Amino acid sequence: MLTNRQIKQTAWSRVTTHFKAAFLLSLVPMVFTVFGVMSDHNSRDMTFSQDINPTAQTIRNATNDMGHFLQDNWFTVIVVGLVSFVVIMSFAALVAAISDFFTESTVSGFIDWHESDRTPESPIKAGLSLLTNTAFKIAFLRAIYTLLWTLLFVVPGIIKSFSYSQAVYLYRDDLHAGRDIQSAKYYIAQSQQLMTDHKGQLFIMYLSLIGWYFLNFATFGLANLFTLPYTMAIRAEFYVALRGNQPEKTTIL
Repeated sequence: MLTNRQIKQTAWSRVTTHFKAAFLLSLVPMVFTVFGVMSDHNSRDMTFSQDINPTAQTIRNATNDMGHFLQDNWFTVIVVGLVSFVVIMSFAALVAAISDFFTESTVSGFIDWHESDRTPESPIKAGLSLLTNTAFKIAFLRAIYTLLWTLLFVVPGIIKSFSYSQAVYLYRDDLHAGRDIQSAKYYIAQSQQLMTDHKGQLFIMYLSLIGWYFLNFATFGLANLFTLPYTMAIRAEFYVALRGNQPEKTTIL
């Protein structure tokens, strides 16, 4: 297995040598990032622009009313709370899956670039080459699993996110090789097996990029024009190195 330094050097060389192609390949995830920053900025402006100055008496009255309501309708409150929780969690998983769906299609384009050793003729199209039903199913199921683990505690959620991180790329390999396509659950299980003893390396890889994240924050996201293609290329090179470290295709009975 290559070291993180070697993986980042390969990704750096690819992005800096062919920046235009790398930028266009990452264009769709970049648009998602821009909209995310803009919506977060707008929501903060709305929050700070609200003029809320309730009196103490109003707060006491509202608290008393709420207490009586909860006491008289406790079963309804529990049911509504559970339903609301499920809806919120499902929506959060859906949003995460949609973002990962496009991001990992871009990473797949970088993997194609590595394997062919040729700059994509149509980088934007190459970045959309893995937008299939199975890829979305993997992303959605993985998002649900990760959220459920995160509910236990943050650390298990982070660990599991690393374990599941290669699932879409394993599906990509089967798709490109013409092998039978398996279920989303299968590829997630394959990813867990593939990432055994490598979760720490991936964590250190992401930790080493923290300076770039601070740069994005300091430039209000402008640095993402370079940072995003670079991180996508790193993810692709990490998978290629990880896959090359395996003596043969892993299987789960």
